[in-house]
Amino acid sequence: MKIGILYIGIGRYACFWPEFHESCEQFLVSEAEKHYYVFTDKDEIKAGDRVEVFHQDDMGWPCNSLMRFKMFCRIKDRLQGHDYLFFFNSNAKVLVPVTAEDILPVEEDYSALCIEDDPEKMTFESRPESAAYVPKGQARYYFSGALNGGKGEAYLKLIETCNAMVDEDMRKGLMPLWHDESVLNGFLFGKQVKVMRRDMGKPSNWSEPHNAKIVLRRKEDVLGRGWLRNYKGREHTNTWLRKLLRKIGLVS
Repeated sequence: MKIGILYIGIGRYACFWPEFHESCEQFLVSEAEKHYYVFTDKDEIKAGDRVEVFHQDDMGWPCNSLMRFKMFCRIKDRLQGHDYLFFFNSNAKVLVPVTAEDILPVEEDYSALCIEDDPEKMTFESRPESAAYVPKGQARYYFSGALNGGKGEAYLKLIETCNAMVDEDMRKGLMPLWHDESVLNGFLFGKQVKVMRRDMGKPSNWSEPHNAKIVLRRKEDVLGRGWLRNYKGREHTNTWLRKLLRKIGLVS
């Protein structure tokens, strides 16, 4: 079994990589051959055995997140031939053995971490003109952008389609409500998805669930609350977005 793992470690987020990689090697579907595809602007993340590194400039927030599908499309030829493909947030860490049954879809094409099943608390993209639009009250689950994957060919379709959805919204001057997460939910709406619960992606500062297998480390604790607040509010983000859109030919 061959699993491809997509990972983004740009700027300070690169510091999460060593523990993530070590924890996956130790605990994630031990019988599988795991290959890592890492996008970063930092030299300290090195290519190695089953680790490929691709340079990615820091585009600022939210572009580093929103444009993940475009990053992945850059290497779609390298991703061919995997039985499964998965994306993990940079701050993910596997704590205990995660089995194939825990994470891999069987009858479904996709797996995703569910963070809400109360319709009143779901925050989908609500503008019908957006490619990520989900009609109110018609979805059963709201999925996190932190952990998702699927069977190899199906996930390649997800990457390509979500990239096209982002491009479509950008042409219209629309920013999806929760960026890549809104796009992901728009794509998964109406599809058969293996639903992973919070034990497969618990924020590390939460007390429940006690039996978590994967945690999402608090970015504030590692990166610094002040830095993170400044990073997500930097004025250069919009400048980078305009430059990026010109570069990929979406605006003149």
